[in-house]
Amino acid sequence: MKEADLLKRILDYRNKHLAMHSVSWSTIVKIRTRSPSKARLLIFKIILRIWLFFQRFSIRRKLPKYVFMGKFHHHIMSILPNKEVMVMGGITSLLFCVKNGYRFFWTGFIFYGFNLFIFSKKNNLFNEVIISLRKIFSKDNNKRFLFLPNDSLPEGMTLSFGLESTPMLDIICIAHGFINFEPARISITPEGESCKFNLVWSKSQKSFFKNDTKQNSFVLGLPYEVNLPKGQCKEVILVGHCGLSSSTFQYFFAIYHFIKLYRMFEGAGINVLYRPHPEDNIEELINNFSKISVTEKNELLSSSSRIFIGLESSLLFEAREFGHTTIGLNFLDFNHKNNRAFDVDFEVSSDNFESLPDLIMDIFDKNESKKNDNYENLKTRFDRCLNQIDEFNSTHKSDSLLG
Repeated sequence: MKEADLLKRILDYRNKHLAMHSVSWSTIVKIRTRSPSKARLLIFKIILRIWLFFQRFSIRRKLPKYVFMGKFHHHIMSILPNKEVMVMGGITSLLFCVKNGYRFFWTGFIFYGFNLFIFSKKNNLFNEVIISLRKIFSKDNNKRFLFLPNDSLPEGMTLSFGLESTPMLDIICIAHGFINFEPARISITPEGESCKFNLVWSKSQKSFFKNDTKQNSFVLGLPYEVNLPKGQCKEVILVGHCGLSSSTFQYFFAIYHFIKLYRMFEGAGINVLYRPHPEDNIEELINNFSKISVTEKNELLSSSSRIFIGLESSLLFEAREFGHTTIGLNFLDFNHKNNRAFDVDFEVSSDNFESLPDLIMDIFDKNESKKNDNYENLKTRFDRCLNQIDEFNSTHKSDSLLG
């Protein structure tokens, strides 16, 4: 493929995601379309040219078998041999690699090249970045897997498109959440659409990918160990909806109702905690929520059984997979029922929120155990997905030879 055609595809894909987010996440669009200052772009250019110059003389070491963009899926890394793992990223990824004995690969040059391409039209420099990446990933003929948490940000997009034809390299996007929109209404592109393979949380998620006509999406389940809770904790977790960068209106709309519910539960003598969205400012929330849950997610889900209440957060799906009770809130004037693409144990509409304390106490009194004993360990699920990918490649290689 000509480099000009590749750059056009990357640009079109970026614009497609921006158009998608502009509908309800306008703040994200503003952030991603805000051009760095001329001074910063000049610094990007200088650093990138220096990096590209020294790459000509660097001795390229053999890459490990498993390459991850960022440390997002550290649970999966932990089940793999340390020497066979490489993490791509910045300073936080570097510190993570030093701590865990993984190999590190700096991706700042990708970010700089992408920004120069988008905001300064430095196509040649960005081409050099892609060519350099191809050389790095094509040093030998050993089989490798490149795992991305997304393909809509500069690094993921560049790796997905730039390395798509690299021999013996499978590019895989591991879902980091649940896609919450109905297939019949899809006019947007989910994370991972440009990747050859996708690992998703449930079978229903496969239908969101247009590329799944070739059955190249596989069910991993939750990308970490699922340890079933033991015993009951009479505690309610209110799950934050979204961050300010997503939608100012949605954020404050949800916070307003969560504050009302929190006070109602406290008044009914129910032990309630607010679980903030990752983008929430906890110092600002403490004035309205006296108890805030900041426990590491896997630890929270693996402890005693609780009730999780929220709108359409992926944490509701995760909690139910662990065996917790989940209650989905449906706002009649906000129409969230149609956006939740997974099941919950109970649904309560905004015109009936007053019934929630009685429902909660009834659940506590029944103390019913919900077990999901069939949930396999992470290594079993992950190995099965990689085997399915190998089978897919083998089948389609045979088909191409026959054709």
